Amino acid sequence: MDMVITHQGGNYFKIQSGDYTVLIDPENQRSFKGAQVVINTVKPTFAEPQEGEGSPVWIEHQGEYEIGGVRIHGYSCGWNEKAKCESTAYHIFFDDITIAVLGHLYKELDPKTAGVLTDADIAIVPAAGSPFLEITKVAKLIRQLEPGIVIPSLTEKPQPLLKELNREAKAEEKLTIKKKEIEPKAIKVVWLQS
Repeated sequence: MDMVITHQGGNYFKIQSGDYTVLIDPENQRSFKGAQVVINTVKPTFAEPQEGEGSPVWIEHQGEYEIGGVRIHGYSCGWNEKAKCESTAYHIFFDDITIAVLGHLYKELDPKTAGVLTDADIAIVPAAGSPFLEITKVAKLIRQLEPGIVIPSLTEKPQPLLKELNREAKAEEKLTIKKKEIEPKAIKVVWLQS
């Protein structure tokens, strides 16, 4: 089955496989319709959780979760005093594809967290520079993790990251992919427009 990833702006992504949907950092409750899981990489979150029957499972901090066959491991990236928020990186295991979501990363990952994310097929990384992790450090982390695919987030202009990685990419509406189509350790950049 194909996995489809779309970028909705900022660090808001929609990941779908069949009729199962995972949202990352949605900005309002209107987008929750049809989603089974909402993952937040920053706390306080952008949207408020929805309650009641049929509401998606809400994840906003480290821990291990399993929802409908999707496994999610969250790792604290610490508190950012300037931004007044706590950030969390996630490792998502969804339809045989592993996705590292680095989200609102303000400082380098500790070696243990970086180590567990090294087997990711896809990495969603902050590519805005300040106030987030510097582009040179993001590129260093990507080289360490060696994902098959890198998706820049938190920017509409990923050229500084592309230059740092010595890669090219053109803007695309969505990524539609199967596990067998991902070349391990290729560090292919897929720039998703919002």
